[in-house]
Amino acid sequence: MSRFVLIVAGGTGTRMKSTTAKQFLSVKSLPLMWWTLRRFKEAAPDAHLSVVLNPNLFDEFKDLEEKYGDSGADAIIPGGKERFHSVLHGLTTLPDEGIVAIHDAVRPFPTIELIRNCFDDAATHGSAVPVTPLKNSIRRVSEDGSSEALIRSEYLAVQTPQCFDLALIKPAFAVDYTPEFTDDASVFEAAGHKVHLSEGDPMNMKITTKEDLIIARALSN
Repeated sequence: MSRFVLIVAGGTGTRMKSTTAKQFLSVKSLPLMWWTLRRFKEAAPDAHLSVVLNPNLFDEFKDLEEKYGDSGADAIIPGGKERFHSVLHGLTTLPDEGIVAIHDAVRPFPTIELIRNCFDDAATHGSAVPVTPLKNSIRRVSEDGSSEALIRSEYLAVQTPQCFDLALIKPAFAVDYTPEFTDDASVFEAAGHKVHLSEGDPMNMKITTKEDLIIARALSN
């Protein structure tokens, strides 16, 4: 079965409070996103790899390729207003059969084993979403400011790559966007499909803040 990768980099990284989009910030002399792309090329060299990018960043991406070499992307696709729209744009460029891995550009350290396992699980179950147990206690905060403790073991942290059978995920995205669509699995589930959970990796972190970037630079040694 053919394999495809959508690397979603539609945002500009406002939470990083940097004039440079967070996916382009330097990590050990390479743009952060280059680490992500190279990991997927190593794990799935046969897969067609597309980057879904904010159109305002196309020129900067081209400049970075001239400076740092080929990113490994087979196609660059304009992103949309929300992540949902960016993924939708990417899916419309793909065929109706195969397995697609949808991954955050700013998760640079998925292991090769994790990527391959998610592809394999999706081929078997129709979907594969990597998850990890929560480490910290959690509380639900109400609108009035009160809070209550929740049972930590009943919750899991969700990661990417989230992999799906294209014959199922493409029709699932043929709906209007709602804020409840927090990731691709929530769209898949809203279409009536069961989400298969795969084993994630605590090191497969998403780089969102300056503190995360410090950790990423340490992990890239």
